Formats: sequence, structure tokens, C-alpha cells
Amino acid sequence: MPGTSPRVLIVDNDPDFRAALAERLGGKGFQTVEADSGEEALRIVRSRRADFAVVDMRMPGMDGLETISGLKNIQPDIPVALLTAFGGQKLQQATAALDGHYFEKGDMSRFWDFLGRMQGGPGMIIFAPGAGAVQDSGLQAETVNPASRDRYSRSVPRLIGQTRAMQDLKEAVDKYAVLDCTVLIMGETGTGKELVSRLIHDRSTRSQGRFLAVNCGSFSPELLSNELFGHEREAFSGANMVKEGLFEATGGGTILLDEIGGTPHAMQVQLLRVLQEKTVLRMGGTEEIPVDVRILAATNKELSRRVESGEFREDLYYRLNAFTLRIPPLRDRRDDIPPLCSYFFSKYNKEFGKQVDGFDDEVMHILRDYPFPGNVRELENIVERAAILCETGRAGRDHLPERFRKPEDGLPAPVPATAPVPPSGDDLLSLAEVEQIHIRRVLKALDGNKNKAARTLGISRASLWRKLKQMEAGNGDA
Repeated sequence: MPGTSPRVLIVDNDPDFRAALAERLGGKGFQTVEADSGEEALRIVRSRRADFAVVDMRMPGMDGLETISGLKNIQPDIPVALLTAFGGQKLQQATAALDGHYFEKGDMSRFWDFLGRMQGGPGMIIFAPGAGAVQDSGLQAETVNPASRDRYSRSVPRLIGQTRAMQDLKEAVDKYAVLDCTVLIMGETGTGKELVSRLIHDRSTRSQGRFLAVNCGSFSPELLSNELFGHEREAFSGANMVKEGLFEATGGGTILLDEIGGTPHAMQVQLLRVLQEKTVLRMGGTEEIPVDVRILAATNKELSRRVESGEFREDLYYRLNAFTLRIPPLRDRRDDIPPLCSYFFSKYNKEFGKQVDGFDDEVMHILRDYPFPGNVRELENIVERAAILCETGRAGRDHLPERFRKPEDGLPAPVPATAPVPPSGDDLLSLAEVEQIHIRRVLKALDGNKNKAARTLGISRASLWRKLKQMEAGNGDA
């Protein structure tokens, strides 16, 4: 709501609490309007829109949940927070079912931390139904305030997109976040699996704890075991002191096991024990150590197929697969490309001190037809490049990577979203040839950056180098 202070509706039958809350909110730049009952709150919202509602649980007449339900019947997109002196998991889940946030009056620091993280800038707060920030443009972003910045290495962005697929994903994230359960997050490389994991943590009861992400595919089995479980003194040569593993160090928080599909088989047995028993055994240790940590897992592979091939334990798969989130690839939500571009241009305009107004119409048509093998990550790289090269105004085709230049310029055109299937058996390619073509395509899409290409392909950098060497040796030019 540019130009105006957000209006917060305070609903509580305690006048002293209302006054204290209104005073503090006013000091943070918000307008406030007060209601001493749920019925009064509904009358206010019928005549005057509110940007956010803070509702007490126990009130004469309508209680907090009834009030929230009534508010959303009148103004469906109103974000709400339930405050209560009488907490409980059932009440928390009931609040989440109404797309609301839940806070206990005995620990208002969580409420103020939440409010600070939602604050988009001086005099402006940006919210989305049940979760957080919606700017007028339809983009979503959250900036962590200084008081909570030590919990993250960077700001925590919000999911961007208004397509049905993204709306379903946002609803699922909100639903699973409060359950404190293990969640398996599936999606192609570059779709935002770690981002979704951070959102789940941020909206959970563990949001005050640490969030750590571990790439299980980038360590040797021995090193991964040492990182996750730690070791005792003298467990091996050079182990001069006790080392806590990440499961212990994340106590009270959330750990993401990224690329879980690439976890060594022996490690899978250890992970299953952590999930079942909530204990870890350090390398060289003899005593089980209890851990309090929520485990999220992410993969760009179909784990069911790896179970069938014997590469992944069936019992671990079923422990992880109780709650699953699938992130749609960018090619399946093309209507989200324009708002994503706007969001990334805003980000890089600030970073580079630019005023680029976005892409021109020709570029937007090109991007809508492009298959985006690298998904949102690839789109962000394209926007970052354009923001650097374009001085002002709108970025055009000349500011795109070479793969998007016109064929008449002597450079290949972008691959269409639906490439034609070869019509005859003579034109069919071997699996090795298809792999080589795809590797070249990804490298071209990422301007030859082999680190990014390896991540996009879902393989290690060493594997990519080996494949490139084989291609140079006789299977085709790299």
C-alpha cells in the first residue's frame, strides 16, 4: 500500500492490552483501529478494509477462531494473527487451517519478530493470505529484520507466482510448516527446493532455531558422516577434540538434507535411525545422543525408481515420503515468468544501482516460449546479466545471452518449448548422443559455467569433467 501506513485491526476485550499493543504498533509506523469483541471487528471490516488483524482467542461472545473465520468471510485475503494466553497444538493447527498465524501472549517476542520480518520498508508492510508478503505487483518477498538476521545467512525470499500450481504449493507449505513433520521436497534443479525448505522452517514453531542445509551429494561417505554425526576425540587420526555433528548443532531447528537421492547406502541406515529414534551416534562413540531437530529432505530424482533399482532403501523412502511437496518446473507455469522478471529486476536494480524497467515485449515473448532447463535459477541469471548490461529503460534482445540471439546473426535460436520428435528411425539418437546434446545445451544456457552446469544436470563437477573428457576423446566435441 504505497503512500499510506498499513491499518492493523486489534481485536481484544482487554482495553489495557489493546492500548499497549496499539501504542507499540503506532511507534512502528502502523495505523491501528481497535475492537473490543469479534462482533465489533466484523462491523469495522464491513465498512473499512484492514491490512492485518491481531485477534485475541478468549473473548465474550465470538472467540478468536470464530472471529477470524468471520473476518475472512468478509475480506478473504486479510492476514491474521491469533494471540492467546492458553496455547496448545490443536489450537495452533486450527489457526493454520484458517490461514492464520498463532502466537502466545507469554512470548510476544515471536510476534514482534514475525512482524519485523514482514515489514517491507519504512511505513509499509506487505502481507499475503496466511503467510506473508504480497506486494501490489503480485510479487512476494520478505526481508529479515536486523534483530533476526543472525538466524540466516541471507534474507528469506517468498514464493513468487500466482498460477494455480504456485497457489497450491503455497497452501501446502503453510499446512505442512506447522506440523513439525518430515517433508520430502521434489523438483527439478533450479526450481527452489531450498527456498521452500526455508519457508517451511520460517513458518514453523522452530523458526527461532537454526536452519542448516547440507548437500548430501557433494561429500564422500566418510566426510558426510562426520559432518552430520560428528566424532569423538581420537575417533580417527587427527581427531584431537570432540566434534558435534550438524544434527546436534541444529538442536531445536531444522536441517535440510539436499540431494537425498545421492546419499550413500551406508549413510541411509544412519539417517533412518535418526528419523525413527531421534538419536545420533558420533563416529567413535558408544552412546546414543538425543537430538531435537526437524528433518526436511530434497531431491531432483524420482526416489521410487531408485528404490526399485536398489539404490535407495525402501524403509527410508517411506519414512521420508509421508508428506511430499512437488515444485512445478518453470515451463509449467509460464504466466509466472513476468512477475519473476519484475522481482529479479527490482533485486538487481538495488544491488547494481540501476533503473532498468524490465524486458521489452519481444524478449518477454521469447522467454515465454523458452523451456528453461535451469528453471527459476536460469531465469534469475538471465535477468542479472540484463540488469548489468542495460544502462536504463527496458532491456532488449541484445542484453540476453547468445543463445537467444536471432538465427540470422549466425547464432543458434533458443530451443522451443516443444521440440519436434524425429519422424523416422534413421533420425533417432543413441542415449549417449542425447546426453551429449543435453550437456552442450545446458553449458550454452549457462554461458559455459561448469559449476552451474553440474548443478543443473544434477551431477558432481567431477562427473561433468569426466563426461566432457569422454566427449573430447571421441564421442563428440565439447
